[in-house]
Amino acid sequence: MTNVKNFQKLVELADEYGIICQPTQEECLIGSLPGEDDFLLAFTWSGTLEGEPPEQELIAISVQDMVKEVTVAAWQIPIYLFGNVLRQAQMLVAAHKDFLS
Repeated sequence: MTNVKNFQKLVELADEYGIICQPTQEECLIGSLPGEDDFLLAFTWSGTLEGEPPEQELIAISVQDMVKEVTVAAWQIPIYLFGNVLRQAQMLVAAHKDFLS
């Protein structure tokens, strides 16, 4: 991430949703999915679509099952959908756990 301002926005977004994150050397944030300590949530700025205004910047998000070492889901979304994707991630994790049980 070359823009410190964008990285700070990402940290603030995580804080807003109660996600305690740590930055990585790969310039992304990682933390556990709220309510699911065995599932890692990783996200970073993915850039802006060509010809789109800056508010359409995309965030790349992935959810990983740390026990099974598999990716449960991954998205590339505009910032305003972040809360919706977190809810979807929690539903997918619940379905993933039920399927593996």
